[in-house]
Amino acid sequence: MSVVAVQRVMAGVGACLLLGGALAACTAGTPAPAPTVTVDGPDMTAVPEGGAAVTADRLGLPPRSEDEVSRMQVRDAEGLFWNGSQETGQLTRKGQRYRIAGRCLPATTGGRLVVDVLGPPEGGAVDGAPSEPMSGDPVATITVPCDGTEASLVLDTLPASSGALMVAEATRQVSVGWVVLTRIAGPAGTR
Repeated sequence: MSVVAVQRVMAGVGACLLLGGALAACTAGTPAPAPTVTVDGPDMTAVPEGGAAVTADRLGLPPRSEDEVSRMQVRDAEGLFWNGSQETGQLTRKGQRYRIAGRCLPATTGGRLVVDVLGPPEGGAVDGAPSEPMSGDPVATITVPCDGTEASLVLDTLPASSGALMVAEATRQVSVGWVVLTRIAGPAGTR
């Protein structure tokens, strides 16, 4: 028997059962109850217009302290392209220990925030160079996996007058995050 023939037989049986039920209801004197039809709605959660606000503060951004050298808040980072803010309040000093720490959340799986601590500014107003000194080369780097946990690194030595932070090209799929560089107690070379 073909699929079409089976479908026709099933449709006929269904019609007979429906008709039989209707006839039984007519002879019993009470109308058959109307079938109840329910349609399940979509299974989703509404998001406010403009999306949910996710901020670096939600990740436990440390409060500012007198030992803070610089901080960076990052949104929508991929490679060297990112949004956010960067502040350098003071520069590093020779013979001092530092700690760089950060947290982030991914835009997709495998996100990571890579931030360089830049060395002392170089150059200045010479032939063909900009009039403002340019940040130096990276002197330290932290890679923060975007899983919501805090990553930190103790830096025993940094060149004096360093401290600016810059998102590195190796950054991938960051939704939101932060990195803070602070001075810590004890002279360089101690644990």
